[in-house]
Amino acid sequence: MKHDVPVIFVHAFYADVWAEMADEIARSFDRPFEVVLTCPNPALELVTVQSPHLVRQRRIDVENRGRDVLPFLLALKEVGPNFDIGLKLHTKRSKHRSDGEAWRHHIVASLLKREPDATAPDVLRFMEEEARIGLIAPAHHMLSLESRIALNARSLRRVAEVLAMPLDLERLEGEYFAASSMFWFRRNALEALMEPRLPSMFEREKGQLDGTIAHAMERLFTGIAERRGAITSAAEAVPALQAASRQHASTEELRKLSRSALRPSDNPFILPVPEFWRKHPNFILAAHHLYNHLPRPAYEAIRSVFRLLFRRGEATR
Repeated sequence: MKHDVPVIFVHAFYADVWAEMADEIARSFDRPFEVVLTCPNPALELVTVQSPHLVRQRRIDVENRGRDVLPFLLALKEVGPNFDIGLKLHTKRSKHRSDGEAWRHHIVASLLKREPDATAPDVLRFMEEEARIGLIAPAHHMLSLESRIALNARSLRRVAEVLAMPLDLERLEGEYFAASSMFWFRRNALEALMEPRLPSMFEREKGQLDGTIAHAMERLFTGIAERRGAITSAAEAVPALQAASRQHASTEELRKLSRSALRPSDNPFILPVPEFWRKHPNFILAAHHLYNHLPRPAYEAIRSVFRLLFRRGEATR
């Protein structure tokens, strides 16, 4: 069967992490693929994927702004419409977490996983087989937005206005998003990202942990695809979706299965939102404000006090 060449978009902030990912990509393909690297450091040397199946690897130097999201939008624009399916990755390190490396390995492994006799990753082959699928998140990374939008309300409203998307924040809490902003996608499902006003909205990089346009976009990728009529899910649901598709399941049946087959509770890296934050979302906003404006030692001292109080509270229950 003849397939269009998939395009792998990677935002490369760390050269050593990209070198590892390049090897992982090479091992996952025994047929043609293309790589597009975005990099915020023109002096950074980035290896070329060592594979006889690499059709082309190009590099786009970008400003260090908008995390991995703005570079992705710029790369999409430069590549243009000459592909159908793409993979969005970035050299995630999560330096604020001790398990950041393991988290990245889990994400990439689930997106690049392939059967021994296959020539390409399982998710890609399924999306080539089933045109109704628009986005597939890493295994166990399609998560509920419940209690995960408080810090992003303002940014979400700004993006939704530019994209002319109806936005009900209360209803949005019942929807899902692709955590980590790494996923397989169908280009036409994310066509709204070509809106020319989006790039100018992204803030300067200041080490923000949340609340930026990039974080808002992470929470909207899934909704943007679904608004185009596409089905979205995560890698652990692919076997069930594939079986149903081969039985000629209706779009509505696939849509329901895309959620019922998810297993987000199997994700060892996503921290659950404490009940305290669910009940008192304004405290999240206050903590975020302190993080952005207090000297780091002062913020860490306050954070330690709160952790101690929470532990004591839990112990007395």
